[in-house]
Amino acid sequence: MEKPKKVLKNEIKYQITLNDEQKEAKRLIRENQIVIITGRAGCGKSLVSAQTALDFIFKKECENIYVTRAAVEVGHSLGFLPGSLDEKFNPYLEAFQENLVKCYSKEKIESLISDKKVIALPVQFIRGKTIDDVLVVEEAQNLTKSEMLALLTRLGKNGKIVINGDNEQKDIKDDFNGLSYAIELSKKIEEIKWIKLNHNHRSDLVGKILDYEYKSKV
Repeated sequence: MEKPKKVLKNEIKYQITLNDEQKEAKRLIRENQIVIITGRAGCGKSLVSAQTALDFIFKKECENIYVTRAAVEVGHSLGFLPGSLDEKFNPYLEAFQENLVKCYSKEKIESLISDKKVIALPVQFIRGKTIDDVLVVEEAQNLTKSEMLALLTRLGKNGKIVINGDNEQKDIKDDFNGLSYAIELSKKIEEIKWIKLNHNHRSDLVGKILDYEYKSKV
């Protein structure tokens, strides 16, 4: 009689399976404190970050997932949006929340958010904090060098910082932005890891549009 396959005690059943390059990104996040993930729109940067962050929460290896990003989106700042700070920043959490829901049940994700296990923080409110949990930095190409430095120096002894970005999608004028600075650091400091994802998970048309857009600028 064939023995049943052994199931790891801490194995988590997610609704989506990562491809090989995404699994490698996940491994890097689990084994290192600072990881940079780059790649074009649709390559799954945020998805990998979301699934790995859930790993840490579900395995009780951290208390919170913090999500931050530049307060600039397609040419506008938070100041142009109506409402309180929380109301202004909610749309910035929603994009990451969608990736969490792709990985796990909507009910469980909503529970994590209502219990303040997943917290969105504007970059300006990170100062003074020590990150001993997981911090996911979204759209890092829209951060300045000084903002990125401020984020990286919040890292605690047990914390993780995951930096997602794509310099082809920047909405600020700085040529040397926060993402570029983080990548430069990864070339100088061995403990900071950088991985580029190449596979497009959206419509094939997205790849063709991006090829046209960015090759036409060369």
